[in-house]
Amino acid sequence: MAKGLEGWHALLNRQLQRLELGSESPPDLSGWQAFIDRVSRAYEEADEDRYLMERSQAQASEEMASLNEALRQERDLLETRVAERTEALRLSEARLASLVSLSSDWVWEQDTNGRLTYLSEGAMVAGGMPVSSLLGRRAQELDGFECDERTVKRYLQALADRQPFRDIVHGVRGGDGSPRFCRISGEPVLDAQGVFTGYRGVGSDVTAATLASRQLALLARFDVLTGLPNRAQFIEELDRAVARARRSNGHFSLCFIDLDGFKQINDTHGHAAGDEVLKATAARLRAELRESDFVARLGGDEFVALLPGKASPAGLSLVGDKLLHAIAQPIAFQERELQVHGSIGIALYPDDSTQARHLVEQADAAMYLAKQEGKNQFRFYTGELARTVARQLALELDLRQSFSSGGLELHFQPRVHLGSGAMSGMEALVRWDHPQRGLVPPSEFVALAEERGLILQLGRWVLDTACRQLRRWRDAGLQPPRCAINLSSHQLVSDVLFDDVRNALERYDIEPSALELELTEAMITAQHGRADALLARLQGLGVHMAIDDFGTGTSSLSLIHRVPAQSLKVDRSFVGRLPDDEAMGITRAAIALAHGMGMRAVAEGVESAQQLETLRGLGCDDAQGYFFGRPLPADAFAAHLRR
Repeated sequence: MAKGLEGWHALLNRQLQRLELGSESPPDLSGWQAFIDRVSRAYEEADEDRYLMERSQAQASEEMASLNEALRQERDLLETRVAERTEALRLSEARLASLVSLSSDWVWEQDTNGRLTYLSEGAMVAGGMPVSSLLGRRAQELDGFECDERTVKRYLQALADRQPFRDIVHGVRGGDGSPRFCRISGEPVLDAQGVFTGYRGVGSDVTAATLASRQLALLARFDVLTGLPNRAQFIEELDRAVARARRSNGHFSLCFIDLDGFKQINDTHGHAAGDEVLKATAARLRAELRESDFVARLGGDEFVALLPGKASPAGLSLVGDKLLHAIAQPIAFQERELQVHGSIGIALYPDDSTQARHLVEQADAAMYLAKQEGKNQFRFYTGELARTVARQLALELDLRQSFSSGGLELHFQPRVHLGSGAMSGMEALVRWDHPQRGLVPPSEFVALAEERGLILQLGRWVLDTACRQLRRWRDAGLQPPRCAINLSSHQLVSDVLFDDVRNALERYDIEPSALELELTEAMITAQHGRADALLARLQGLGVHMAIDDFGTGTSSLSLIHRVPAQSLKVDRSFVGRLPDDEAMGITRAAIALAHGMGMRAVAEGVESAQQLETLRGLGCDDAQGYFFGRPLPADAFAAHLRR
C-alpha cells in the first residue's frame, strides 16, 4: 500500500494526506468517501471551468465573426465608393476633354520660365497653327506678337510676382498670315510642397471683337468716305497744336475750306457724284500740303487744314492759290466732268487768337467773306471781319428770339388783273422790325436764315402767319384774294413742307386754292427730280403754284413743263427795262411761253404807266409792283380789300 502511494502523483498524495489517507493510516470508509467527494468536486469544477472557457471562446468567436462581417461590409462600401468616385472622375475628365476639344476656348500651361508646355487643340483651331509649333516658346516670342506697352507691363509684373492675371489681350500671326487676337487668363500652379511650378490658364479667340473694336475706334476718329480725320480728331489736334504753341511760343495757321457749287452737283447728279467730288477733293488737299500739315473733313463739304510753323502772308497766299487751283480741276464721273471751286478762310495763331474755338470761328468767318466777295478765293481774318461776324452772330440770336418775341411781320403787295384792273392776288413778304436797328432788309436776314439753318423755321412762320391773317380778314367780312408765299430750296426738299401746308390750312379753315406757293426757276433746276413727288402731292391738295423770277435761271423747257404751276412770273430785271427792245423780246417770249403751257403770265416790278401799257400790249395777264402799291402791313392792306 505504501509502495503504491509512493508511485502516485504528488498532488494526489497531498490531497490524500489532507484527508489522513496516507500509507501509515489504515483505510477508513469516511476518509475515502471524503476523498471521492473532493475528486468529484474537482471534476465538477473542471467541467465548470471548461464550460466557461468554451462559453468565452464561443462569445469571442461570435464577436470576431461580427467584427469581420462589419469590416467586410465597410471594405465593400469603400470599394464601391472608390469605384463610383473613379467612374465620376473618368466621366468628368471625359466631359472636360470633350468640352475643351469642342470649345473655341483652349487650355494652356507654361513652366517657370514662361515657356508653353501644353496647349489644347482649341488653340490650333483658333490660330490655324499646329500646337507643336507653339510649345517651348514664350508668348512674347510667338510670330507677329502684338500688345500695347501697358498691357505687356501688367502681364510681366504678374509673372514676376507670381500672381494671377486676367484678360490679357495680344495679337499673333495666324497660320494663314492674317492677324489673330486672343485673350488669356492664368494663375500660378504650386505642387504638394507649395513649390511654384508654372502657370495654368485659359485662352479664347477675340479676333472678331478686337477688329470690330478697332474699326469702331477708326470710325470715331476718321471720316469713312474720304479717309481723312474727322471733326472729333481735328478738335483734339487743334487743342494739341495750341498747347504746343503756348509752350514754345510757336505759330500755326488754320485754313477753313468750303466747296462752291457742291450742292448743285449733289442735287443735279445725285449723291454718288457728290461723294466722288468729296473724295477727289480730300485726295487733292492731302497731296498739295506737306506731310506735317493736318487735313480733316468736318462734315458736308467743309474741310480744314492745320499748317504748323510761322508763315508769311505771301507764303500763305501761295498755299491758298495752290489749293484753289487743285480744287477747281475737273473730276471725271460716269463719262462726264464735274467741277467745283473753293472758298478759303485763314486765321493765324497767335496773331488772331490764342483760343482754339475762336480760331475756328475766325477762319469760318473769313471763308464766308470769301464767298460773299465772289467765291473761288481766300481771305484772311481781319479786325473788321471780326466786327462783321459779331454783328451777324448778334443778328442771328435776335432772329431766333423774334419767332417767339415778335418783331417779324408780314406785309402784303397786291397783284392786279391788267384787263379789269381788279385785284387778282397778293404776295406775302416777310419784314423784320428790329428793336434797335429798325427795318432789316430781307436780303440780309433771309440770307442769314439760310446760312444758319433757320430757313425752315422762318418759312413755317410765314406760312402760318399768312393763313392766320386770311382767316382774320374773312372773319372781319373781307374777301382777300389768293395769297402767294415764297418758298426756299430747303423747304422744297424737306420732309415737312407738305404737312406744314396742310396743317396751316386746316388750323385756320382755309381752302387750299387760297394759297399759292412760288418756286424760283433756279430752285426748279437744282431740285429737279427730287421734288416731283412733293409738288404732285401739293397739286393734289389743291394748292396753286407759280414759277418766280423766270428768265434769270438756266432751266430747260422740259423742267418748267414738269412743274404743276398755274402762273409764270417774268422777272423784274426785264420788266424794269421795258420798252427796251431786248427786254421786249424776252418779255414777249416769256408771256408766250406761259400761255403755251396754260399758265397766267405775271409781270413783277411794274413801276410806270409806260411799262403797264407795254405789258398790256404784249398780252400779259397780271402785274404787281410799286405802280399798283407798295407792300403794306395787314391793317393798312385791309383798305385795299375794302375797295
